[in-house]
Amino acid sequence: MNATTSTLRNPALWLVVGIPAATVLASILTVSLAFTGAEPELPGHFAREGVPLVRDQQRAERAQQLGIRMDLRVLPSGRIDAQPAVNVTALQDITSLTLRMTHITRPELDRELRLSRDKDGRFSAQGPSLLAGEWLLQLDGSDWRIRGRAALPTGGVRLGE
Repeated sequence: MNATTSTLRNPALWLVVGIPAATVLASILTVSLAFTGAEPELPGHFAREGVPLVRDQQRAERAQQLGIRMDLRVLPSGRIDAQPAVNVTALQDITSLTLRMTHITRPELDRELRLSRDKDGRFSAQGPSLLAGEWLLQLDGSDWRIRGRAALPTGGVRLGE
């Protein structure tokens, strides 16, 4: 028997040489796939689109700094009352607030209402009647915003916690 033939039939040789060789080939394949199938670069306007997200976060932080919390009462008839949960001086000069109501599953029900200040310091508005369901709520002031989530219509929900 030939010494070369017996060496090539040795399974230990194939493990010692084969595994590193397969690893090198797989690495070359991975690098080539990474370069040829890479994701495209982000568009130049991406930075401009991110700015509103930063501003939104700043408005949320501003509400937290001011300690703004609102008790919101939504009636099935569509009447909405918002009363400050704590006495905040930042709310004294505000005459109206914007309430955005986003239905979780039915975007055609989304609405935006302007809440006006009443004589007693509450903010209120009369909107169309509400369908029961999960709603995302956002109350906007001049330089702040608070959010919450509620199953409406309900007796009440506190925003800003």
